[in-house]
Amino acid sequence: MRKFQGRTFFLAVMCIFSLIFTGCAEENNKEEVQIPDMDHITIMHVDAGKKEFAEYISQAQKDLNMQITVLEYPLNADSRQAKVSSLLAAGDASVDVFSINDEMISEFKYAGYLEPLQEDVMNRQVAAAFPQDYLKQVVMADEQIYSAPYMMDVLCLWVNQEWLGEAGINDISTKENFMEFLSYDWGKERLAYGGSWEKTYAHNEIGEFINLFGGDFYDWHNPQTQAAVIFLKDMVEEGYTSENNLVDQYEQMNQKFIDGKYGMVFMYGSALNMYVDADVYGQDNIHLAPLPDLGSNTTFIATWQYALNKASQNKEAAKRFISYAISRKGSSLYAEKMNRMPAREDLIWEEDLQVTGYADMREYMKNVKLLARPMPANPMAFIAMQGELFQKYVTGELSLDSYCELMQQLVDDNLVH
Repeated sequence: MRKFQGRTFFLAVMCIFSLIFTGCAEENNKEEVQIPDMDHITIMHVDAGKKEFAEYISQAQKDLNMQITVLEYPLNADSRQAKVSSLLAAGDASVDVFSINDEMISEFKYAGYLEPLQEDVMNRQVAAAFPQDYLKQVVMADEQIYSAPYMMDVLCLWVNQEWLGEAGINDISTKENFMEFLSYDWGKERLAYGGSWEKTYAHNEIGEFINLFGGDFYDWHNPQTQAAVIFLKDMVEEGYTSENNLVDQYEQMNQKFIDGKYGMVFMYGSALNMYVDADVYGQDNIHLAPLPDLGSNTTFIATWQYALNKASQNKEAAKRFISYAISRKGSSLYAEKMNRMPAREDLIWEEDLQVTGYADMREYMKNVKLLARPMPANPMAFIAMQGELFQKYVTGELSLDSYCELMQQLVDDNLVH
């Protein structure tokens, strides 16, 4: 009996040791296969708050196995640029990736705020998919690429087809038809042309008409450069457009266009979504128009880009996101979700994306020469000063000669050509 009890005690002790050993082994195994924490980045984005963008980010999180927090920008362009500049200058690491435009990158690429992307994100093979002249002029400095474009915008001429029909004009692609449209009697409440000439917006149309006339923005003694700005002032004096343009930004100009107060405007292609939402987009209403033949078939290109905060504590994860966002897959997803043109040229020409107006925009781009806008390292101050000088010229405060001399000095002091 004692022998049996001793054996039982021995077996019980062995079982206890076995359970302890097994538990420890299982615990050790759990540590060996423990899943690492998911990467987490924060981006500040111009599209934040839009349902379609939230859907895009949701898909990106799944594809990357990453958590992405999205922060909103101030609505005003000046406030937006000031916000980013203050965060970057302070070395604030709370935002890893910024969605930025041409004005922002033109300033920030020289300031030492951004992490270069050329070695891994925008290597030679990837960079080849984007407009090369644009990359060199806008996103590069000292042979380094500081941002990665994800969305392309082209400055386009838009016309109201109902107005063309009323004037008995098929299109405005010739100089004769363009002038006939401008000079047609539209009555007191309507104007042939609408502009956005507020001092921080006039830059685009001034440069665009210089392009159309075959002038040179860097040379204000060039007769064609001068002819372009003379034409803009003449449109006001002839009643083709209004001096009210001097206080209008794109928001006001587009609303007047949608309301039927203007027959045509120059506006970026991304405005198509606004026209679609207002139910005025279509071949029988507001649509793209070929550039008038005034000397040169040239227009501006701009992009929105991703830039990596040099102070970021999540650089590798941020680079993974940017690489995804500018890949063919990520670019296609964004373009279709947001109904916008991708920045990748290979996608534009090789894929039929489900984007409203995609075929029209591709056809438009086939027939124009695309240029980057001239941008100095102090873009906002330069643009505002350019706008102030233009307004003084249009209102007669400056003569043509004085205006051109001051513009030449402004260009020489700020732009390297």
